[in-house]
Amino acid sequence: MQTFSYMQRSITYQNTLSTLFWIVAFSFYSALSSIHLFLPPMLAVVGFLFYLALSRHDLFSLIAYSIMLLMIEAEKGFWFGSSIVFFTLISYYLLPKLEQNMRCTVCIKALFVLASYLLFWIFLTMANGILLLPQPSLDWHVLFYMGIEFSVIAIFG
Repeated sequence: MQTFSYMQRSITYQNTLSTLFWIVAFSFYSALSSIHLFLPPMLAVVGFLFYLALSRHDLFSLIAYSIMLLMIEAEKGFWFGSSIVFFTLISYYLLPKLEQNMRCTVCIKALFVLASYLLFWIFLTMANGILLLPQPSLDWHVLFYMGIEFSVIAIFG
């Protein structure tokens, strides 16, 4: 029995496996959401996963979630890298202040989903105004998307 004491009992890499699960789930979901327009783009969910990878300093997950954000940008017609810049700014400036002042994790997740859509729209509007590009549109579907994505983040996040 003592011969194998140096061996690990659990050799699964949980962060890598969960990242691979999210990659597979996102690839199936993105194929479905491009066909069915009522499905949300999962911007807040991937942004929340990006924030978690950034706070854990997990390079593999960070690269995977960055690619997912770039895929959402390409599908929705946003400029290249805008969501990565936005979620990095939120992760370093907004969320630490929210976590410092609020103890309600569900409230923080709700504010993150709200910021992911509304502040991202404001961010793109300001950037497009500076770059003289057309303004992004915002319609009533965003409220539906925010409700679905908040439930996903509250359950799995």
